[in-house]
Amino acid sequence: MKKIIALFSLVLTMFSCDVAQSVMSTLSLTQCKYDFNSISGISLGGVKMDSNNLVSSALAMSTLFTKNTLPLQFTLNLDVKNPGTQTALLNGLQYILQIDGIEMSTGATDSKLQVAPGETGKLPINLSFDLKQAMSGQSADAIKNLALNFVGIGSEPTNVTFKMKPSLNIGGQLVPSPAFIPVSFSFGGKK
Repeated sequence: MKKIIALFSLVLTMFSCDVAQSVMSTLSLTQCKYDFNSISGISLGGVKMDSNNLVSSALAMSTLFTKNTLPLQFTLNLDVKNPGTQTALLNGLQYILQIDGIEMSTGATDSKLQVAPGETGKLPINLSFDLKQAMSGQSADAIKNLALNFVGIGSEPTNVTFKMKPSLNIGGQLVPSPAFIPVSFSFGGKK
């Protein structure tokens, strides 16, 4: 009986240490500094975008006026700087993407990232949504400006807020942190 109690105590202690480590790693993640790095892999209206290729830009813009849908796919790359003394560990996240004050997309990803103390990691997040549907009720000029900024030739900057809620792994289950962490930036527009 004493062996069973000792074994149970050992398992409980190991599980408690694992939970404590997971909580500390996730807490470190909430202390990190998040910055916009880049947007890559852009596909607008089914056309892969290359800012140096005017033909692909023209093809994508033609779908803006000729189709009822305008699927937009891209990878949002964030820099994650860990100023703390504990390794920051991401096991997944929930997100809300707002562009120019309009909620474009919500979802979750199981992206994993580990950032050592004093280091900076890159967090790529794949996003996709129908631009026309997300911006329904907005002016054609607003949709056009956003599409042009993704193509790299817009005249007015686009303001983005990406809110994320990191998840921690407790006993094999992903549990979201209690609050969203906002990352705001602007891109596009003539410089």
